[in-house]
Amino acid sequence: MFDRMRGFPQVRQVAPPHARSKPQRPDRRSPTDDVPETIEDDVFGTAGAVRSPPRQERSRRRYWFIVVAAAELFATIGYEATTMEAIASAAATSIGSVYRFFPNKPAVFRAVATVALAQIESVVLEVLELVERGAGWEDLLDAAIDRLALVHREDPAVRAVLTNIQLYAEYAEQDEQLTRKLVAVTAGLFARWAASMPEAQRLVVATMVVQTIAGILVFAQREPLPVADAMLAELKLMLHRYLEPLID
Repeated sequence: MFDRMRGFPQVRQVAPPHARSKPQRPDRRSPTDDVPETIEDDVFGTAGAVRSPPRQERSRRRYWFIVVAAAELFATIGYEATTMEAIASAAATSIGSVYRFFPNKPAVFRAVATVALAQIESVVLEVLELVERGAGWEDLLDAAIDRLALVHREDPAVRAVLTNIQLYAEYAEQDEQLTRKLVAVTAGLFARWAASMPEAQRLVVATMVVQTIAGILVFAQREPLPVADAMLAELKLMLHRYLEPLID
């Protein structure tokens, strides 16, 4: 999903105004205020090489604010300029609390990448609910592109991995797993909408759709907003024309 920017200049992305404030202190928030339920297991799992996975409510709050603060810093000033001390300060916690969960900065980044991938999967699952409401493939495709474009632009964790694409190897396996999952889901949709298409072809077409959307979304972030919006409109048109002859 995210490996398409390797070898290209990094993109310095600035967080939108509503996303640049510090997280509130953990003891003032509920642990589920900012953690989408669909990604909670990933966020508090061990994919980020967590030294001490949070178990108690207070620990889970603190862990989440550390990850959110790190994502904002990685996205705005970059990985190299971000220090563990800066992460602790932005999360309104002690440096000891950061090291309690994470042995080093790469581990923090892997946790941020885990959140980014989980956010993308969560968006796809939400869009798939449209199928149960009777949405056609055109509406589903357009909604997926719009929602994914929004999370690419505004989600701090996603912006963090896009800004620091040189660290792709840190989460490549997770990214590849997510890509395979999305391809399988898309191929399953084609089994519904293109029943006459051979299974092998459905898999290839699904791969084309998933990889094309992923690639354009990544590269659109390098362009000014009007150009990015125009690219997404062309992406929809291109995929509509590609799929129309294939759909029953």
